[in-house]
Amino acid sequence: MENQTKYFKGIIPPPIVFFAFLLIGFAAHWIMPLEFIFHEQYVRFAVGIPISIVSGFIALNAFVIMKKNKTAINFNSQTTKIITKGSFLFTRNPLYLALLLLLGSIAILANSIWFLVLVIPLFIIFNFSVVPREERYLQERFGEEYIRYKNKVRRWI
Repeated sequence: MENQTKYFKGIIPPPIVFFAFLLIGFAAHWIMPLEFIFHEQYVRFAVGIPISIVSGFIALNAFVIMKKNKTAINFNSQTTKIITKGSFLFTRNPLYLALLLLLGSIAILANSIWFLVLVIPLFIIFNFSVVPREERYLQERFGEEYIRYKNKVRRWI
């Protein structure tokens, strides 16, 4: 746990950041609605729901595989192994990718530019703050095994 603490000290758990952005999006949309060009509800549903389903599938797959492999899902537990199956075959960060896709789908379903705009800072936080720390931790913990995985699978997609 000591090793982990030096990497993750000061990081707000990503799901909390996601929900904070979600609340900011709802508040901004309530105060000053800025809509997309998708005025037709069926168009928003035809685009937004499939993205939500993909997001849910990616996240559920990652959770199940992580649980099955008895490895950490959050910062409070140590990662016990590098997972290379399921969602982890095409992205090293399936849970963060799922949150970004979910926020994007909410933007479409709510017909709100605010949520779409918030995808950008959420991505920046994940990509430049959270993920690099995780990568340094995993590289220190697993060494060459993680480097091989990192060279084989992209950070996002």
